Amino acid sequence: MAKGGPNSLIRKLWNYQAIYVGEAGDDGGVPSWFRIDEEVAKGDLLSEAVFGDESVLACHRFVWEPKPWTFTRLPGVRDLFAAMLFVRSQPLRNGDRLRLTVFPDQNPYLVDLTVAGRDTLTILGKKTPAIRFTIRIQTIETRRPNTGRLAPHRKFRSGRVWMSDDARRLPLRAEVDVFIGSVFAELAKVSPEF
Repeated sequence: MAKGGPNSLIRKLWNYQAIYVGEAGDDGGVPSWFRIDEEVAKGDLLSEAVFGDESVLACHRFVWEPKPWTFTRLPGVRDLFAAMLFVRSQPLRNGDRLRLTVFPDQNPYLVDLTVAGRDTLTILGKKTPAIRFTIRIQTIETRRPNTGRLAPHRKFRSGRVWMSDDARRLPLRAEVDVFIGSVFAELAKVSPEF
């Protein structure tokens, strides 16, 4: 389970809160399911997905919409949580590259991660050794006639992610350059204690 949103100052400009609940194997194997409840200015959004070995059945809608579920064949597809578990199970030496098919809420993406180095971050008031990744994301087209083709992500430009360089390998910080500027997210609380 994870939840997040902007701090109170930013929330006045961008009203967004999300709660994610999902299930996956501890090594990042194919996830079973996930549900994301999002509060946005236009109303409440609901994203749900059920995963098979090489497919995903998903629905992304405002809670009042009777939107249908869609079925997409995708080999090795993972949600964000299972993708993180898979990444943390790898050796992660500097220069290592990982390629993942990720389905975070309504569209699949091909995500290329490169272990770019090691840093020390201050997270929750503690200096924490971290693994730094660079990220490249491409959209995987799911509609005919372009099914399976890769396209540039319309909003994502580049990104960096840090994971703790210890046995827990927790996600610590993400910075993303998007079409309007840049945004970041940082770990604010973890249970049990970090």
